[in-house]
Amino acid sequence: MPFKKDETEETKNRIINVSEQLFSQKGFDATRIDEIAAAASINKAVIYYYFKSKEAILDHLIQAFFNTFSKLCMDFAHGQIVQMIKDGQLDIQPERWHFTNDEAIQSFLEHAYKFYETLIEYALEQRHVMRILVFESLKDSKHHADLFRVMDLINGGDHNPIYKMIWEADKDYTVIDDTIVFKFFFGFIPLISFAAYFDDYKKRTPLSEQELRISFLNSYRNMLSPLISGTDLLIWGTNTKD
Repeated sequence: MPFKKDETEETKNRIINVSEQLFSQKGFDATRIDEIAAAASINKAVIYYYFKSKEAILDHLIQAFFNTFSKLCMDFAHGQIVQMIKDGQLDIQPERWHFTNDEAIQSFLEHAYKFYETLIEYALEQRHVMRILVFESLKDSKHHADLFRVMDLINGGDHNPIYKMIWEADKDYTVIDDTIVFKFFFGFIPLISFAAYFDDYKKRTPLSEQELRISFLNSYRNMLSPLISGTDLLIWGTNTKD
C-alpha cells in the first residue's frame, strides 16, 4: 500500500488522535478497531498498516507521554539542580538542601514553580492519556501498572537517570522512602488527577480555565512552603526499611 511521506504521517497521527479520544471516552476494552477506523474516516486495514493491534496503539500513546514527561524532568534536574550544585549555590545534605543565600533559594523555587506549571500544561495537553492511565490502573490489564512507571523517575539507584545525574554532582544526594511516597501521592497523582478530571470539574465551577490552573498551582506552592526554612529546603522522613 504506497503512501507519500506526508500522507503517511497525517494518517498515522489521525489514527493516534482518534484512538486517544475514544480510549479516554469509552475505555480501551470497549473501543473497537472498527470504531477507530470509522472515526478516522479510513479502512481498518490502514490501521493495521501502522499498528499491529489496538494494544499497540495504546502502547504508543503511553510511551510517547512518558518519553516527554521524562525529558521535562531530566531538563529541570540538569538545568537547575545539577547546575546550582556545580555553581556552588546548592549543597545537598542528608536532611536538607542548603542554598548559599536567599537569592539562590528564591531562584530555585521560582524555577521549581515554573517547572511544575510546565508539567501542568503538558498533563492538560495529554488529558485524554491521563484518563486512560487512570482507567487502566483500576483494571486487571496489561496496562494497569503503567501509571506507576513514574516511580522510575522517583526511586534511587543507577536505573534512574535523574537520581544518577544528581548523585554524580553531589554524592550526599539520597532518596528516602518518605520522600518517594510524598512525590508520588502528593506530586504526581494530584497532577494526573487534575488533568484527568479537568474538563468535568470545569463544568461545575465558576472559575475560568486559567483561574483553575492558577488555583491548582497555588495549592502546590502552599504545599511546598512549609518545607522552606531560611535558605534550606527541608527533606523530612525516614527509610521505612531501616
